[in-house]
Amino acid sequence: MREETKRKLKRPLTPLVKILVLLSVPPNLLTFLSLLFAAPALFFFARGNFLLGGISLIIISLLDTLDGEVARERHLVSSRGAFLDSVVDRFSEFLIFFGLFLHYQEDYLKGLVFLTLSLSFFVSYIRARAEGIGKSCRIGLFERPVRFFFLIIGSLFFPRYFPYFLFFLSLGSFFTILERIIYIWKDKVK
Repeated sequence: MREETKRKLKRPLTPLVKILVLLSVPPNLLTFLSLLFAAPALFFFARGNFLLGGISLIIISLLDTLDGEVARERHLVSSRGAFLDSVVDRFSEFLIFFGLFLHYQEDYLKGLVFLTLSLSFFVSYIRARAEGIGKSCRIGLFERPVRFFFLIIGSLFFPRYFPYFLFFLSLGSFFTILERIIYIWKDKVK
């Protein structure tokens, strides 16, 4: 997702960010709260309550956005905070997909949930690994906010067709993985 698009999407959150900054809310607290809301998401999805699962996803996404914005506003951006945010994001994703895994009874749907989670992790891993060798890898459409957007839409409005959303996310994540690998490889990685 382009930086300009991200800024436009975050603009409505500015008043909330200002309130959190005024209250001196630590960004890491917001990060941990996002993980806290992943536990109910696991429970709701496992029980087949996609509406409440989707609402949990909205809260997780909101907190995940706010932690970074508050950190920037308070000049508290750090590699430690970025590390914590990334680890918590992976734990949250795991809990959400584990709930979906528990919900579905059919083996092929359990396999689809596992595939979607794995590809989602690889999208994030490739970016982190590229940054570990000193390369920027912020390309590809299916970054975490886009994946969450489709999970939210599927949960709230199309729970009956949710496996199709999982298939779509798997496909999009796969192509993002390929795009990132090709991009880094062409960048003359040695």
